Order: sequence, then structure tokens, then C-alpha cells
Amino acid sequence: MSHRVIFELDGLEDDLTPQERAFVAETAERSGTPSGEPVYGTVSWDEVTDALVASVSLGDPEARLALVDLGVHFAGDRVRGDRLHSQLHSLPEDPSPWALDATGSIDELAGRSAEWFARMLRRPIALYVWLHEQQAYAARYVFADSDETLCQSYVKQLAPAGQAEGLIADGHVRGQGWIQTAGLPAPNLYLHIRGDREAASLPPGVKEATKRGQISGVWYE
Repeated sequence: MSHRVIFELDGLEDDLTPQERAFVAETAERSGTPSGEPVYGTVSWDEVTDALVASVSLGDPEARLALVDLGVHFAGDRVRGDRLHSQLHSLPEDPSPWALDATGSIDELAGRSAEWFARMLRRPIALYVWLHEQQAYAARYVFADSDETLCQSYVKQLAPAGQAEGLIADGHVRGQGWIQTAGLPAPNLYLHIRGDREAASLPPGVKEATKRGQISGVWYE
């Protein structure tokens, strides 16, 4: 049985126009989810774009880690959806390949938004893990249908000797030394976190783990 997304108004109960209320209600009612549990989202306001934001946060419950915020910005006769900034809930400057951008009536926009949320909630999320001397030195959460990084961790002290320097030399680094795990060889194992397993495209030969070991280090995008 599918359950809908439940949006909490986050203190905006008295501030929404009838059109905004209708959009939120229709989007929630029509956005069936693939699991047996409801998905809870929030409604907020983006003052920069003067848009209503309806969003959900997907995470790894076992690790108590937030992975990605997804949402739509509704203003007038237009709705845009994409990955959101984790704190500001703003849209990215460069839209993702799976971004939503539609115009129409409130009913049409609610329908498009509900379909978009349902599609995004079905996307598989996996955790890839790299081991050295039986310890996890790197890990990466991905949308497993596109290999898009959600967040990652790399601990140089636990990694094979010289590997970090090689990754940096090859350009697999951002900012002040944030190693990009996409430059690593195939992971040693993976864990399915959520979404449709059948839609996942996993590296060949990588085994699925049934138990989660310790993963240390700082998580970053």
C-alpha cells in the first residue's frame, strides 16, 4: 500500500494564501510513496525567490545521517524541483538532469510535483565502502541509478599508502583537500539504503553486505 508524503507547515499555517494551501494539500494527497511508511516533509519560505518550498530529507536511519534534501519551489504558475541546499533549501544554480520545471494551473503543478516526488523517492540509494587491512577507509552514498554522489568520507590515515597523494595528483580533490571517492577503484562492498533495488546500477562484482561495520571520518559532499 502506498502512503502519501505528509508536509508539516513549520509555523506557516496562518501565512499561506488559499492558492498555496491548495498546492500543498494537492501535492501531499497525490504524492504516493513506494514504501509502507509515510514520508514526512516540511513547508518553508524562500525569501530570495519569494517562493513556497515543499521538501523532504532522505537519510540513512541506521547511521542517523541526512543524505540529501529534495524539494519544489512553488510561485504563481510555476514550480521548480531539484536537490536543495541542506540549510537554505535554495535551488542549485545549475539544474540537475532530473530537475523539475513546469508551468500551469495549481492542479497541474501539484500533479507534476507529486509525480516528481514519487519518482525521486523510488530512486535507489546505496552506500559503497572501501576496505584496507579490514578497516573502512572510504565510503560514499550515491543515487545508485546514476552514480551521483550524495555524501562521502575518506580517512587518509586508514587508506593504502600513497593513495591520497595519487588521487590529488589526478585531480580527484576539491577545496581544502576534500578527496573525491569517485576516483577510487571499485568498492569492496555496498549496502542498499533505500529505494527501488531493481533500478540500481552497481559496479560489477561488488558484494552486498548484510552487516554494517564502523565507518569513521567526516562526511562531506
